[in-house]
Amino acid sequence: MATLSRRIHLVIWLIVFSMISAWTIEILLSTSPDQLFGHTQMAHIVGWVGLVMIGLAFVYPIKRRLHPNQVWPKKWFEIHQVLGIAGPLLILVHSGFHFHALVPVLALAAMALVVFSGITGQAIHHLAFQTLYQQRHELSAQGLSEEAVESRLHDLVMQAETLRAWRCLHGPLTLTFVVLTLIHIGGALYYGGV
Repeated sequence: MATLSRRIHLVIWLIVFSMISAWTIEILLSTSPDQLFGHTQMAHIVGWVGLVMIGLAFVYPIKRRLHPNQVWPKKWFEIHQVLGIAGPLLILVHSGFHFHALVPVLALAAMALVVFSGITGQAIHHLAFQTLYQQRHELSAQGLSEEAVESRLHDLVMQAETLRAWRCLHGPLTLTFVVLTLIHIGGALYYGGV
């Protein structure tokens, strides 16, 4: 458990550091209080690049949904994770530390919740499977047959399956983020914010 605690603390500090870094970059790129980076053409380009990265992060879950019985290489999930963190960091640089319009603020909050729920879900899965692996190893070391080990692990497997229910939160948050982002982009394009 100490390893998990250290890992959680490391992830939290990395998230905080990344957010502060993204906002610091935005502040440094702002030429003056009247000319904030978030209102420049370059900020819009950074926003589009972040959006493309987030869009590419959707490839993995879409492929999994379309082909649920196919086993996907771990690299697909790793790419999903990297794009799901790098894209939102670029969006933070795009948005800056300026919260003056409701829809972009709601989209930013939804994006943060999606990222946090994704990180939490990954941590829950890691913990569940690590626990299953340790239990299997301990039971096998006691000399139990494979059938007895499987029988004893059945309850733990059911708990691991229950932990997958975090998707019930991650999915709707993602949909909310997508809808708010589309409204934000539509409003920006309509009102000439490109």
